[in-house]
Amino acid sequence: MTTAKTRNLVLLLSDMKGFTARTSRQTRVENEHMLALHDALLLPVVRGFGGHKLKGIGDALLAGFDSPTDAVLCAMAVQDRLAAFNGDAPPGGTIEVRISLSQGEVRVGRRDVNGEPVLLAIEAGAAADAGEVVLTDAVYLSMNKSEVPTEVICERPLRGGGVLRLRRALRSGQDLAPYGGRALQSLGKLPDPSRALALRKAFDRGLAFARRRAVWAAALLVFAGAAAGERSRASTPLSRAEELLLLQQPLAAVTELDKLADGPEARSPAVALVRGKAEQQLGQLGLAFSDFALVQQSGALDDVALRALGDDLDADSFPKAYRPALLTMLGEKIGQPAAPAVRRLLDSPRAGTRRDAVDVLARAGVLTDADRLAAARADLEDATAPCPARLAAVRSLALLTDPRAQELLRRTAEAKGCGTREASDALRRRSRVAAR
Repeated sequence: MTTAKTRNLVLLLSDMKGFTARTSRQTRVENEHMLALHDALLLPVVRGFGGHKLKGIGDALLAGFDSPTDAVLCAMAVQDRLAAFNGDAPPGGTIEVRISLSQGEVRVGRRDVNGEPVLLAIEAGAAADAGEVVLTDAVYLSMNKSEVPTEVICERPLRGGGVLRLRRALRSGQDLAPYGGRALQSLGKLPDPSRALALRKAFDRGLAFARRRAVWAAALLVFAGAAAGERSRASTPLSRAEELLLLQQPLAAVTELDKLADGPEARSPAVALVRGKAEQQLGQLGLAFSDFALVQQSGALDDVALRALGDDLDADSFPKAYRPALLTMLGEKIGQPAAPAVRRLLDSPRAGTRRDAVDVLARAGVLTDADRLAAARADLEDATAPCPARLAAVRSLALLTDPRAQELLRRTAEAKGCGTREASDALRRRSRVAAR
């Protein structure tokens, strides 16, 4: 048996408006489609803000977060994503949820979550309407208040004494982005829920077919014990996702991994690594970075992931808010193993990328004179490089003894433009030193 662990978490509770009435009008297949669509819309946002699904019962989703600010931003992003989805949905096809948040110690088991914060989240949810984000004072007091404006909506007496004060996140007034869209945009591109549903249906059909063939498979496995172990391993969502990645089917891989959402394996480094690679292939760079950051803590990043993180330095679509964390991870937390993935960017056509590559290598303690020379050459040969980058390149070359550095300084001094005088000064200093 798995014993429950006590943790201090921020809980996000979401439930769908009109769920009971709607399910009574729909077929079982329609209900399953609606819930699958609900998960396809919400779960990528939850993961993007560092949360993980703790429990799901029908239309209700309970997720856990370490950061109260991330939890509230996630709730706002969910509401913005649903508002945008509902704007294009056919009549009767919209999904509206109310979201409440609480914080405190809970007991987390494999299949359940217990504790007073769960009850407080339910209590807060009763005060929320569709499209709203309601939070307890515990969440409000510990979050970054400058990122989320709120207002007090009510106070409710608690059974054991005391009062529960509830706040509501303020809306921007935009129909398709009621919370301004900034939190949602920070995640970058998210997977298309309709494609995820189509793939899930295809996998379910394939699984049903495989089950019908189970008798034949079992007969073969009787005579191949070793093969039985391999077959068992290959039947897991993680191993199927790995195979799908090799087949260049990242969305199908993510769909497979979503089947682990209720289990303890969902937050494992192995799953996060595969999910990050799939999200990277899909262009969801912010989500991929969050997963790679989780893997990095266990030291399990491989060459593919390191190369993807290096590519993020040169990507316009990588969220700007995550860039300082990316530089810190590559340069200080990963260090030397990240050098090959970063060093190839020293001759990038983008001045900002070259600057960040030098910064990462310096933080990692592996920046060489050859690296400085390569970056300086690229800056001086780039007609679009800003003047500060050219001046920095000249200063870097002035410190190098490599003959190629002197040649670059000479060419810069002869040219007309930013850095010409500085290059001439550096050459004169070199001549005086050589004459001594």
